[in-house]
Amino acid sequence: MPSGASPLARPIAVVGAGFLGAPVAAALAATAGAGDPPVLATTRSGTWPNGHVPGGIELRPLDVAALSPPDIAAVLAGARALVVCYAPGKQQDRRELYVEGTRRLLAAAATLPLTRLVYTSSTSALPDRDAWLDDDCPDWPDEPRGRVQREAEELVRDTCTGHDLPWTILRLGGLYGPGRELFRLYRGAGDDGVLSGDGMQPTNLVHRDDAVQAVLAALTLAPDERGVVNVVDDDHTPRREIFARLAALAGRPPPRWERPAGPAAVGKRVGNARLKTLLRVVLRHPSHTPASP
Repeated sequence: MPSGASPLARPIAVVGAGFLGAPVAAALAATAGAGDPPVLATTRSGTWPNGHVPGGIELRPLDVAALSPPDIAAVLAGARALVVCYAPGKQQDRRELYVEGTRRLLAAAATLPLTRLVYTSSTSALPDRDAWLDDDCPDWPDEPRGRVQREAEELVRDTCTGHDLPWTILRLGGLYGPGRELFRLYRGAGDDGVLSGDGMQPTNLVHRDDAVQAVLAALTLAPDERGVVNVVDDDHTPRREIFARLAALAGRPPPRWERPAGPAAVGKRVGNARLKTLLRVVLRHPSHTPASP
């Protein structure tokens, strides 16, 4: 828990109870006191990921890309802290959700008695260059998906600052964990085809358990603590080695790459200093490199 942490302001609303948001809501419900209100969790469909809503959670349908700000505010009425964890569906336009949907959500949030907003973004909002990138990296990515993420971040920062609402942006690395194991994240490790490039790009991942820790810690920050926190583990093993180890664990030969391996990893390495110094998160999974078989 952060130094000088504030008590959790309840009720807490988790918008987007999916792969990350569902365990965040469950963890918040598990830490609630006897007289605390239930955690409000939303999904687009109004259904829980596995069909069974844990105790202490009130589930409501909410599609921020489709509703007006007043209608969104009605769904979230009474919330004093807001966690935003949504992700687009397979056919959903990313900008419509992350930028326009977030714009509507923030307009609704301005009418609620919020004391903290935690927004989960992605390390794709950082440029893809051969360097260590910290929490305050000012440069935008070139890739369109990443630029949408960065635009959403700027929208959160500017709107919350304009309303003097304490905010934290958690810039998550690639999420893995139960139901999204590394072999599924890196499906190419089991393919027979040739993989593009040389596989020497560093990896920037985080286990879901540690991402949940980061969200809970961000909710307890003092009101004057506002900013961006990169949420990644300590491991930046190149994709080539990760793929080879996953293939070996599956009893397969290592995948073939378009080019031979270079002498060293080349690409962005996302630093996690603020995750440890500000949020005081002790990583349960500091490395994602599979053990050799």
